[in-house]
Amino acid sequence: MPDMEIEPPQDLVVTTQHGCEIARAVRIVDSKPAGLKGESDPFIVEILRPVNEDDRNKILELKAKEREAFLQARDKIQHHQLSMKLLKAEYLYDYSRLILYFKSENKVDFRDLLKSLASQFKTRIELRQIGVRDETRLLGGIGCCGKAVCCAQFMNTFYPVSTKMAKEQNLSLNPAKLSGICGRLLCCLAHEHEYYASFHGKFPKLNAEIVVGSETARVMDINYITSKILLSFADRRKVHYSLDQVSGRKDQATGRNLWWISLPGEGEPDLSILLKNLNPPGSGKKKKKSDSPARNENAGHNDGRRRDEPRSRPEEPAAQNDQNDPDDDDHADGQDED
Repeated sequence: MPDMEIEPPQDLVVTTQHGCEIARAVRIVDSKPAGLKGESDPFIVEILRPVNEDDRNKILELKAKEREAFLQARDKIQHHQLSMKLLKAEYLYDYSRLILYFKSENKVDFRDLLKSLASQFKTRIELRQIGVRDETRLLGGIGCCGKAVCCAQFMNTFYPVSTKMAKEQNLSLNPAKLSGICGRLLCCLAHEHEYYASFHGKFPKLNAEIVVGSETARVMDINYITSKILLSFADRRKVHYSLDQVSGRKDQATGRNLWWISLPGEGEPDLSILLKNLNPPGSGKKKKKSDSPARNENAGHNDGRRRDEPRSRPEEPAAQNDQNDPDDDDHADGQDED
């Protein structure tokens, strides 16, 4: 790298592993980035110079040629009847390569298309198939927060995101609210997960019971950013308290976490009400009918029969049924006559 002073943010002409490109210096760092494998094999091979006026004019010309190449390549795709959607055409700074980004749900055989494009543009053609996340990073957009999407602004790679992260942040598991413009879970869930995970176990969960003086309340909301907890009382009062007032301990007998609000001038309140609510009178499991004494007594009066012996029908009721059902005999006689 030649001796030059770089003042971020500044556009530079650099040589990368792909060729000559335009890059922007964001900030000066003292240590090697985590994604860099080694000093001998960096992605940016050399910084040539800062962007000058001639370079800016060439960049404008480059953008115009990219738009023209995009339209021509899209027409070629339609001519070959390929099931692929062209997203962007990108020239390297020295026109040594034309990169065409596309997406497709199926595998595409674009060998004939590649030959046709190479003969038309007279340069090396590279077709890159990307997914929905890469599409958003490539094209950019505005997220639900009103700012540019993270993947297009500063992210170098995608991190795994799960709904568990949303649960730990007390977010509603509504796919419409948790999904970005790419249709996948928001990347910011992973960015903020470590912060919210640091509070795990230190505060009660939503809908948990908590003692405030001589009353009990339920946790309606916890805002870790404002350090506030919202409680709802039995008389429908809703009161905010500071998270610094929340105290708790684990009951050794039940293993349950007991929470209370520390009020000025008061110590630990009577937490027995929480244990009563945990096992209120009459809330025990009902006994099964097979375990009731009455059923066991009835089971003992089986006239000396074994438990596995089938019960026979009484003879007298059976004889009465035969005498009182003449229709059955007539029906049987009719079948014999047929």
